[in-house]
Amino acid sequence: MDLEAQKLKWVEDNLKYINERKVYIDKELWYIPNLLSDEELSYLRTFFDDPIGWYITSRSQSIRNKFVNVKTKIHAEGTICPTRGIDLSNTSMFPEETDERFFPELFYKLGGIFDKMKAALPAVLNEDMTLQSFWPLEKDDNGGGAYEWHYEKGMSAEFNEEYNDFGMTAAWSIYLNDNFEGGTLEFVNKPYKITPIPGMLISIPMTKDFTHRVTPVTNGIRHTMYGVCYKDLLDRPVSTGETC
Repeated sequence: MDLEAQKLKWVEDNLKYINERKVYIDKELWYIPNLLSDEELSYLRTFFDDPIGWYITSRSQSIRNKFVNVKTKIHAEGTICPTRGIDLSNTSMFPEETDERFFPELFYKLGGIFDKMKAALPAVLNEDMTLQSFWPLEKDDNGGGAYEWHYEKGMSAEFNEEYNDFGMTAAWSIYLNDNFEGGTLEFVNKPYKITPIPGMLISIPMTKDFTHRVTPVTNGIRHTMYGVCYKDLLDRPVSTGETC
């Protein structure tokens, strides 16, 4: 049996165990505590502890991404964004197709991070290894993206004249640290407030009823992995430097 067949069997064999660990808050709003092991969290910490190579998102300079599996190009010291006027020194450029890719074992091995996520989430998981991290809001930054009230199926309409949810089946986050202040997940129509705990996988319903935001981080940096599942990965939107 080749590795891919072994991985499919692992997911099938562990579906019941992993789904029994889900804690349901409301309908399809649920979380699994400690989905990531200490070893996996320690590996990801090497990326978010490194101050070099963060990508400043188009929505907010206080929300930054790091591409775990891509060796991106880095802006030189003193680089200023010509359109936004912000300092891009030592930050990442948006990945290009020609950039070198990596396949970290902790994600791809039998029973690794992706296998555990596939057992927990609906098909099909987009195997994304992007950190999404929240800095304290800059003085001239009113916030954007996840700092604003939003819901995933509503956000997809921003980039389409005709609404298209691209066959999204789930939106998820994995929390990676807790040494920050603020950064609570809250809902506009629900009483729930969720405080990130390292290793927790959370699935947030994508409908308007679960409109949510991340409250401003006031001290430290809030680190997560974030992604979406789709019915067909071939139909998913492709992020660019203008939309990410």
